Amino acid sequence: MRKAIALCAIAAVTGCESGADTRDEAATQFLEPALAVYRKYKLDDALSLFEAAVADNPESPDAHAWLAETARRLRQYDLAEREANLALALDPCHSFAHTVLGDAYRPELSGWENANHDSSWRHLLEATECNPDDGNPWISVWSGAMGRGERDLEERALRQLIETGFLTPSVLEFNRWLLRSLPNDAILITNGDWDTFPSLAVQLVEGLRRDVGITNRSMLNLSWYARLMAGRYGVSLPMSDAAIDEFAPFRGDNGSIVTVSDEIIGRWMDAGSVSGRPLVFAVTVDMHNFSSGPKLQFAGPFWKLEPDPGAPAIDTDLVKAALDDIAGRDLSSPEVSSQDRSAVRIFAASNRSLVLTVLGVSSRGVTALLEVGRVDEAEEMVNWMEEFAVEVGLDEEQHDLVDQAREVVRGAR
Repeated sequence: MRKAIALCAIAAVTGCESGADTRDEAATQFLEPALAVYRKYKLDDALSLFEAAVADNPESPDAHAWLAETARRLRQYDLAEREANLALALDPCHSFAHTVLGDAYRPELSGWENANHDSSWRHLLEATECNPDDGNPWISVWSGAMGRGERDLEERALRQLIETGFLTPSVLEFNRWLLRSLPNDAILITNGDWDTFPSLAVQLVEGLRRDVGITNRSMLNLSWYARLMAGRYGVSLPMSDAAIDEFAPFRGDNGSIVTVSDEIIGRWMDAGSVSGRPLVFAVTVDMHNFSSGPKLQFAGPFWKLEPDPGAPAIDTDLVKAALDDIAGRDLSSPEVSSQDRSAVRIFAASNRSLVLTVLGVSSRGVTALLEVGRVDEAEEMVNWMEEFAVEVGLDEEQHDLVDQAREVVRGAR
């Protein structure tokens, strides 16, 4: 029964499995209005609805946990802590509530005055022990294990993200596509969730492109992570440990805030490589902070350093090769699993973020081909975009990139 309750908390986005008790089925029903708003990333509105759900159903650990998670995302940590503890008072092995507390107590995530590494770690491990089939806590266990130097647990977390089905076929295929495209021995700078631990997971489980060093841009702001990546991939950091620890963010010439990770990456760019290894950026990375550095060339799923200042801004041959390596059917499954509780990932998936990323790559390719007068090839690429959109099941209102590319090609005739 205890595990059934925890599983229902995970399945609340889509409903509990048959066989769950009637209280949990009822809980899913009364939470549904709040969950619908939560999925749209309207967290303030969702908070009010979850508060109402808790008031009407104070004996539901799921309701308390969802209120706690929403409060945590709104940085209302005291409320998150209280509600998660109320959920645990009702069900001491409520994986969801333990995960909320584990993430709330993580100093690098919250900056909350009560944040504490040991408390965070205890709750995250409790979450995985109460329900090892819940993929959500394994994400935090993955990064926590890295920080603690527990390589075996780090790798177990990555395996669990695949084995639990938390990483969907579309997410995994997108990351395979990204990795397959990269130059040998590249150091890949990634942006966030869907281009970091899925790539690491397929590297580990499938042995795909283990020559690539995957480094998350945001996590590079953590000094321990920067040192770990340097040691793991056999590269040198362009700053001393003291300089990294003492670095103060500042506003750059383009108005963006420059963090220590930006400074590290910028110095690697100035050097032309990372200790002789090619430096590349996933297409998902916002390149605004690096636009004033050495020339970057768009190469399909990634950006690369281009030493020739006269080279085109886009390598159309690499773009075409990348598009030949993926099809709409590869990304036709959901981008998030039913167990995923991240409001950010759920909302992005509702907008088909990975699909639109691939279409954005092809749209750039069309523009580049037209700029050099290769109209027939540009039209072929638009035809590819249309076929991809049909295969992936893209909604009509999401066809803007395809329609715009078609109109531009027609205008070039």
